[in-house]
Amino acid sequence: RYEKAYADAIRSVAKHAKGQGPERGHGVSVKLSALSPRYEARQAERVFADLYPRIVRLAEIAAQADINFTLDAEEADRLAISLELLDRLAREPSLGDWRGLGLAVQAYQKRGPQTIEAVAGIARSSGRRLMVRLVKGAYCDSEVKRAQVAGLEGYPVYTTKAATDVSYLVCASAMLSAAPQLYGQFATHNAH
Repeated sequence: RYEKAYADAIRSVAKHAKGQGPERGHGVSVKLSALSPRYEARQAERVFADLYPRIVRLAEIAAQADINFTLDAEEADRLAISLELLDRLAREPSLGDWRGLGLAVQAYQKRGPQTIEAVAGIARSSGRRLMVRLVKGAYCDSEVKRAQVAGLEGYPVYTTKAATDVSYLVCASAMLSAAPQLYGQFATHNAH
């Protein structure tokens, strides 16, 4: 049901894109956990067997329409599997030379700069320019609670606005420095 809803959304956006391309036109962000109840690093075999074909089908629709298709940011414990999926997608022959594939990166995750470096590495090794949408982050309370429940010494995210703002600027600089392998997109409520 969610795959169909995303496919319909992609087609609708494509209809209004009028050939603007992924840089100038609208796009669709896909929350992978909506497409699979087992979207977890511990379920990698299941993710690649069940979820990956769905993502490929959706990416192919977006590629044919030449719009932006972003793998949405999720909780920190899903970051590694998200990067694995992006890496495999970036090498999909069925996507041709399309330049609209991307990943959302959350600046409040302490691994933000390393994530941008990893995405730039995927872009270089695959030969596909990737889009990166930098956002502040959306799961702070649950990230803190998970870390507490697990008995971790720290949190995978910054818990203050000031630290997140600094991280955002560091990540933005890293994205801009990774051009042309990365096409930076910026989402923030911070005018600075």
